[in-house]
Amino acid sequence: MNWWLNNNLRMIQNNIRDIDVKIHPKRYVEWLKYFHANTLQIGCGGITANYPSELPFQYVNPELSGDFIQEIIEECHAAGIRVIVRFDFSKTRGCYIEKYPEWFVRTAEQDVIRYHDMAATCVNGAYQQEMALKIIREVLEKYPVDGIFFNMFGYITFDYSGNHFGHCQCKNCRRRFEEMYGRALPGSMEEADSDYEEFKRVTTKQLLERIKALVMEIRPEAAVSTYAENGVDIVRSESNSAVDRPLPFWIYQSEDNVATVEGSYSDKIASNCCINAVDLPYRFMGVSKYLNAFRLYGNLMAGGGLDWCIIGNFDDYTDYENFELVKNIFTFHEKYENYYGHFDSRTRIILVKEEEPQSWNAEYRGIFKMLKEQHLQFTVVRSEVLGTKAEEFDGYDYILLPNVHRLDSTAVKGLKRTRARVIASGCSLREDSRALEELFGIRLAGEDRDVRGTYFKPLPRDIFDDFPERKWIFLDGTYQNIQLLEGTQGVLPKVEKALFGPPEYCYGHKMEGAVLGAVYKEKNIYMAFQTGKLYYRQGYEEFSRVYLDLMGMGGEICREIETDASPMVELCYASCGENIYMLQAANLGGFNGVTFFEPPATAEIHVKFREGEVAFIQELTSEGICETAHQGNSISFGFARGELYKAYLIHTEPCSGAAKEFAETGK
Repeated sequence: MNWWLNNNLRMIQNNIRDIDVKIHPKRYVEWLKYFHANTLQIGCGGITANYPSELPFQYVNPELSGDFIQEIIEECHAAGIRVIVRFDFSKTRGCYIEKYPEWFVRTAEQDVIRYHDMAATCVNGAYQQEMALKIIREVLEKYPVDGIFFNMFGYITFDYSGNHFGHCQCKNCRRRFEEMYGRALPGSMEEADSDYEEFKRVTTKQLLERIKALVMEIRPEAAVSTYAENGVDIVRSESNSAVDRPLPFWIYQSEDNVATVEGSYSDKIASNCCINAVDLPYRFMGVSKYLNAFRLYGNLMAGGGLDWCIIGNFDDYTDYENFELVKNIFTFHEKYENYYGHFDSRTRIILVKEEEPQSWNAEYRGIFKMLKEQHLQFTVVRSEVLGTKAEEFDGYDYILLPNVHRLDSTAVKGLKRTRARVIASGCSLREDSRALEELFGIRLAGEDRDVRGTYFKPLPRDIFDDFPERKWIFLDGTYQNIQLLEGTQGVLPKVEKALFGPPEYCYGHKMEGAVLGAVYKEKNIYMAFQTGKLYYRQGYEEFSRVYLDLMGMGGEICREIETDASPMVELCYASCGENIYMLQAANLGGFNGVTFFEPPATAEIHVKFREGEVAFIQELTSEGICETAHQGNSISFGFARGELYKAYLIHTEPCSGAAKEFAETGK
């Protein structure tokens, strides 16, 4: 089995500066051993070569005196630490512009995108298509690397200062686009369309597949990694912060990133990098140590390993505040790594994820947040691979489609015949009229974006029993007008807006019984408004309650665990071995929306396991495994002040022999 499929990464990435090649490799490895890391990701080539390259188009670090990469690999391998070398081919030095003008991204005015002494290179230019592969070949033939990683792979449309320059208009892009689509390349970002989005996906996929073939030819035991899914073994992502990023802050970023890979691919692992820094311009100050720790625990809770990044070397880094907690979490994972990274991702709920072309999917995030706060276990599957899971649909109770624009025919056929309830929200499938008719018995009759001042009535009451006192729920954002076909029924009648102004004028609302917030056909439900987005952005619990009431329409939502835990306690429960389950709990009580304080102590939490007879329960602690009390199929525990994470092994039958040894040691 390929080494990465053990899924036990404890990786540290040092984004080294040119001056950092002067650190002594032995000292470097001592730091890695301090953290209990088992993998290092280190800058190797592209913008700067940290080895004596013999290629005329590879800029060699002027600070280099020996062979930094060779020495680092030798020291790491002697210590049992793997090395993934990092490349960045998105830019190269400006000294190559005059000699190789066809390498570079061009604006509509045919200007090169420069930043300091670097210039942005194009995916379709000879540098990325040919020279990058020669650089990779040189490194793979010279050094026994364990993997290669590419930073900023693909089409980059902005510089490090956040200046957007639009999509590339170089002659190579224009030529390839015209060959593929028989028309001219769109002239600006505003003109970019579905063909251009496909063009980017196809061309980057082809390049990654060529790189993967090269690696398989020279060093098949090495993993390929970047921020993409095609042609890679390790799918990279980041939990990071940015000072200008719009709120709300996405606290579940680690769980989201890892769960997406775990639920979608069986032949890849997730490597979600927890960025220590506040933001790119502020790389030398770390985020709150509790946020940093929660991000790392989030990786483990979702079924991944550990991945953490700082800039520069450890000796002269300017913020050691997070170091001890990171070391403790890495040490904990080393002790219990055999239990982690092998969770059975099957649950009763599939949450389908489709990325927005230019941003994140707020509808998806809102539904994700609802499920987490309700302690409902769920599996995330990317929309483009949902069809590959069609034969498994009947094993689920719900398949949730939050703002999913399109699905392939295999996925639609699977959704049509499955016993699972399909729930769509956030204007889903608006580009697929056939799927809307077959799954939900509706046609869309146009979007209404002028809904501010309108409401829904949570009726009928036997469905929306969470609203004994509140009669109206406000509507905002985009609303889909719906035409019901035969056999389809509606709920949530719409209350039309009235006069708006001073209080004296605020009356005259009318309820239009034919205008509805949600409709259902047999088991399937379509919500005409952006329930999840409203909950994600506004936070009103009513939007969560409406969604959950619709999920429970016709019967109780079946749960793997029952608990009285606060929504600010995250609970993850999954199988981690034969007759062994792991319950993980994280204390989010210190998070107030923008700041992560020390988590407060909690009252006693009770968790009941619905399936199987519990034989005994063990807690994983920094000191070792210890058996803990339980009452039948239930466990009770709390968090002390400052305590962020707990993990328990739930054994559903007594162990003996090899099974007992695994329960006690994880080996």
